[in-house]
Amino acid sequence: MYEHIIAFRHIGARKRHTFFSILAVALAVAVIVVMMSMLSGFQNQLVQSTVEQSPHITVNPSENEDNLYLYRHFADQITGMEGVAAVSSVILEPGAMEYRNNRAGVSIEGIYPEAEHATMRSGENIIEGSFDALSFVYHGVVIGNRLAEEMELSIGDRASLVAPDGRSTTVEVVGIIHTGTPRDENIVYARIDRIQDFFDKKGAVSLLRVRVVDINEADDIAALIEMNTDLDAVSWIEENRELFQLLNTQRTLMWIFYLLIYTIAGFGIANTLVTVVMEKKREIGMLMTMGASRKSITSIFVIEAAILGIIGVLIGCTLGYLAAVLIGLYRIELPQEVYFGIAEIPMDVQLSNFIIAAAFAIVVNMIAGVFPAKQASQLDPVEAIEGE
Repeated sequence: MYEHIIAFRHIGARKRHTFFSILAVALAVAVIVVMMSMLSGFQNQLVQSTVEQSPHITVNPSENEDNLYLYRHFADQITGMEGVAAVSSVILEPGAMEYRNNRAGVSIEGIYPEAEHATMRSGENIIEGSFDALSFVYHGVVIGNRLAEEMELSIGDRASLVAPDGRSTTVEVVGIIHTGTPRDENIVYARIDRIQDFFDKKGAVSLLRVRVVDINEADDIAALIEMNTDLDAVSWIEENRELFQLLNTQRTLMWIFYLLIYTIAGFGIANTLVTVVMEKKREIGMLMTMGASRKSITSIFVIEAAILGIIGVLIGCTLGYLAAVLIGLYRIELPQEVYFGIAEIPMDVQLSNFIIAAAFAIVVNMIAGVFPAKQASQLDPVEAIEGE
């Protein structure tokens, strides 16, 4: 069709304008692809970090109860429920740790090491010593790596655990753990029977941690636990609801940012086409006198907008992919304590990111081409020719 031939001729006639228009679209698409890949990476890593560093379900004592009794019975009952992978009984107590002239406030967790590892995969975070050693060393403790650095503690060192009432007991460091979260500054794991004896709470724990097979079913399983045990069960989804609301708000703000970038690129397309209309008035008038309809004139400029947009999208997707891959390979480190344990900028390059970026860019470019297209179609043929 002659509309396509004329559209290509116009694009080729103004190489500099064409180049910068395509470049504007390409850069917009590339930036959006990189930003979407980064945002997807952060969200996926954040969910994974949240799920792995916290229990899928936390079971607390009934209302008005400080401790959970008959916890072995409840643990067995919950373990038997469909969809439950593991249950860990935990006693939580505040305290302090002393070593030589160093002292720090700590959060003491009395656990069954095997059950805790099955539920929280804690053993996978050990960087020195052994998590399993807690099962064999009655006075053994596993501490966070930042706490170990602050207290100048190493494997085999003996320190003192101090209760809020001033009582103390000697413990031996058998392992150092690194979770990449603020817990590394104060966490102290010990055997559950050791902590029950020290705090005089035999037969009681603070809570149960539950790991489920499918994390998306955590809410349903938590509701089932509450119904069958009369205990308070909170899923990781409910626990982090505010965090995910924040992520949704962030996603909305990012879409506004994307729209602004595409709008700027769209103005580049519109500017190029308006310039073509102004320079090609006589040619447009001659086409009309030769029988070209106003619809055909409109089509010429809409086709030009589409061509510029498609070329820009193809180049932009290529640039965006290369940039995302390079950023992922470069491994830009982040402070883990600030970014929820995420150690480096995560890039999740998904096909959907390219499809959304491309579709958004083409739609905006087509809208940008509507005004100059209508402007061209509304020219009076005689005035257009004489005005030239």
